[in-house]
Amino acid sequence: MKNIIMIGFIAGIFALSFVYLGSGENAVVAPSAKALVKSDGLIERGRQVAIESDCVACHTTPNGASFAGGVHFASPFGDIYSTNITPDPTYGIGGYNREDFYRAVKYGYSKNVGNLYPAMPYTSYRKLNDADMDALWVYFQSVKPVATPNINNDLIFPANIRFGLGGWNQLFFDDSDFSPNPNKSVQWNQGKYFVEAAGHCGECHTPRNFAFAMEPEKALEGAILEGWNAMNITSGELKRQGWTVEELNQFLKHGESKLGITFDSMFMVVNHSLSHMTQDDFNAISAYLLDLDEVKTPQSINSTFVAMNAPRYLNDDEKSLPGFETYVNYCAGCHGIDGLGKPNAVVALSNNSTFSADSPYNAVAVILRGLPSKQQSLTKGSVAMSNFDKQVTDAEIAQLVNFARVTWGSQTDSNVDAAMVKAIRKQLEKEGYLSQNANGHTQATTSH
Repeated sequence: MKNIIMIGFIAGIFALSFVYLGSGENAVVAPSAKALVKSDGLIERGRQVAIESDCVACHTTPNGASFAGGVHFASPFGDIYSTNITPDPTYGIGGYNREDFYRAVKYGYSKNVGNLYPAMPYTSYRKLNDADMDALWVYFQSVKPVATPNINNDLIFPANIRFGLGGWNQLFFDDSDFSPNPNKSVQWNQGKYFVEAAGHCGECHTPRNFAFAMEPEKALEGAILEGWNAMNITSGELKRQGWTVEELNQFLKHGESKLGITFDSMFMVVNHSLSHMTQDDFNAISAYLLDLDEVKTPQSINSTFVAMNAPRYLNDDEKSLPGFETYVNYCAGCHGIDGLGKPNAVVALSNNSTFSADSPYNAVAVILRGLPSKQQSLTKGSVAMSNFDKQVTDAEIAQLVNFARVTWGSQTDSNVDAAMVKAIRKQLEKEGYLSQNANGHTQATTSH
């Protein structure tokens, strides 16, 4: 029934496109006609914008040529594959001019195929300024052409007809430039620009409506994506969980802090994008996300190691809580009886933001799905966590999550029950994530 309703809605958008946009091409505003002076400095800035925009994660398959496309995206309407964006004249963007490039990146209209699906985050890239777009254009002209054919999408009707996306754009595409806040600092606005434009953070962390368009009134409030909860990263929620400039800087740079670690898609974002940015960038992002006027580089961030809090051992009252026995039976062997983990091997559960978050979704999902091993560097990483979807009942998982949220998440109360766990389990099974990660060893290949 849900698919029938969605198909009907897409059909309506398809019809609207005839009225409003036609092919979508005429809606594009051309860039300035001034000639570009190509230089090493401009190419380098473009390379940095490509890193900030995480282009490699969506346009490079594992062990594939950079930017040659072929990355798979599952959608409710079928399978979408990213395209070749190298300057190859046959399969890539070698036939593009500067205006064509603008149309594709900022307006979602490709010279090669027509309207792009919003899996390409042009809805955020629209906020990129012309200077960064010029640099990005010059950079992509400089990368190595790769003659890799594109993979055809496999979508249901009428989503497989690109023409209909014109209606979607008319209804949901915010065609406006980046708007700085004059009442905030330059640094704060720099962070806002990254989060809204190149970083396109809202594409994962903002809830979507029934047409899978972002809901701007709920910006950064969190959303379920790829079987995980992309966390609420509004300033109020981050502060409530105890995130500070030091912790946020550490997390953005290294993908870990004493409040938790990155995994799955966010791990890829850190590896491909965030970890290659500057300290000034981290300070600006922290200023914006934590809503601070000015952020200075924390002294502890000058080292790759941030001192952990002194170990906190569980007291008798905590050990008497329902769920502790399940924790001992299934979790303590790796995480330790007090949840302290093992540095560069097993994640600490004490102070972990998975448990302090408003939503218990990830706490439940990680028990059901497990996690793959990961390695951030030669000295940093963590071992795989097996899943427990077959070993532990819904009621036991509910008790275990409640125990963890109260004990390590500083929640005054937690009301996760077996019905909630069952609902999350059914959703993950339906979307194929439990079988996909059955042994906790499958690594994500995309960042969106």
